[in-house]
Amino acid sequence: MKLRNLLFCLCSIVTLTSSAIEPVAQLFIAMPDSLVPSIEVNRRKDLIDLMHAGQKAEIVTKLGGKAEMTLLQDSLLSIDLSKRSKMEIRWYDTTGNDTIIAFVNTVYAPAGDSRIRFFDTAWKELPASERIRQIRREEFFQFPDSLTKAKKEDLLRPVDIFLVKYNFATDGSLCARQSWANYLDKELFNRIEPYLQDSIILHWDGKRFK
Repeated sequence: MKLRNLLFCLCSIVTLTSSAIEPVAQLFIAMPDSLVPSIEVNRRKDLIDLMHAGQKAEIVTKLGGKAEMTLLQDSLLSIDLSKRSKMEIRWYDTTGNDTIIAFVNTVYAPAGDSRIRFFDTAWKELPASERIRQIRREEFFQFPDSLTKAKKEDLLRPVDIFLVKYNFATDGSLCARQSWANYLDKELFNRIEPYLQDSIILHWDGKRFK
């Protein structure tokens, strides 16, 4: 009888613990392997457990490298997948009383470049064009009115590759940062730097980032 009571208590604790983990952590556990092939499901659970225990949340990946969860909140998590890549997941409520998942994967080679994708809670991909407005490279430049059109075109010419890093802020906004400093040689970057702004902030309006 005592053993039965003990087993019942243990099962109750496991159930409560499972239901109490952050919603974004539950989504992370359930996400398809194709989106995070280097971290199997059990290792994802280990990362969450280590964060809850207040320990360094680091595991060995399938590739033999190390991944570390650096942030875990109810709606947001961030993981350094390796020294050259990271991922972030955040969920958002929509005006239609649905929930969507925003997933950012950033690769550093060495300039950072992100890809942002959107999913429903069953991890079915949604069209990104419907969830975020396209940022143009020109938006990162602040040219004075006195600058000629030819000069502007000359300054834009070196940034032929659009390199942007996305990061979620804790208030739910999305920060887009240009990373040309790690792509262009120093002389070229010094030419355009006086006209550059570091970041552009996009805000979620219940339907899309704009």
